[in-house]
Amino acid sequence: MSGFLPSGINIVLSILGIITVGSIFAIISNSTIDRIPKNQSIINPGPYCKTCAAKLFWKDLIPIWSYFHSKGKCPYCNDPIPQRNLIVDIAQVGWVAIYITLLGWSYQAVLEMVFGMVLIAIIVIEKENRRLSDLILLLLGMLSVIYLLSFQPSNFPMSVIGFLVGGIILGLYNGLKILTRTKSHIDIAEIKFGAILGLFLGISQIVLCVFVALLIGAIGGSFRIKFMAKDYYSAVPEFPLLMAVAGLITILFGQEMLILYHMGVD
Repeated sequence: MSGFLPSGINIVLSILGIITVGSIFAIISNSTIDRIPKNQSIINPGPYCKTCAAKLFWKDLIPIWSYFHSKGKCPYCNDPIPQRNLIVDIAQVGWVAIYITLLGWSYQAVLEMVFGMVLIAIIVIEKENRRLSDLILLLLGMLSVIYLLSFQPSNFPMSVIGFLVGGIILGLYNGLKILTRTKSHIDIAEIKFGAILGLFLGISQIVLCVFVALLIGAIGGSFRIKFMAKDYYSAVPEFPLLMAVAGLITILFGQEMLILYHMGVD
């Protein structure tokens, strides 16, 4: 149907779609980030101010716009709204915009964008709480299975291997933590996360994802140690967080990166 529309209308519709989907992702993500670590429902009660408990209406929840319109404060009690809310808004709208610009709209795109939305939420939760929720992991697992059965059924064996490799890699990371840190323990949730990410990406892309995560950690950690006087452990983020960031990059550029690699090898 869209092929019969003028290109200008297609662009306008895509922009409206990006704003709409990105806004929905932002609202869901901020609610998830606030409530999941506290074991609260993300549905009930509805959105409310964490300081005065005032109910927030649709005009208070428009991502980015509402934050600046209220000057970063609750419109009912004037208490500051966490800047993290704005950052998540920008990240989710930006994620959808970049994905659609590079890969376009499709049924497959919906699942990949939702998976990326959850990864962004995991990044923030990991940074703030260093904790992975079983509820979020269950959602990721369901998305991975639906994605595989709907769009990648022929890749199922490679995805199962990716599942095993992802779990093993995060298992080795946990073993390394125990050997190098005091008061550390095996975090089963992290191992589950690696396995589910491997299931979604498949064997080739989970290996690529691990390489990208290590590269980001090495570059970011070296920069912080060099210019921000951080010690090693505080300078380098937790590996699950790095894997989530690398997962976003792999979803967007994984195929092209693998093609370039094989061209270089050949």
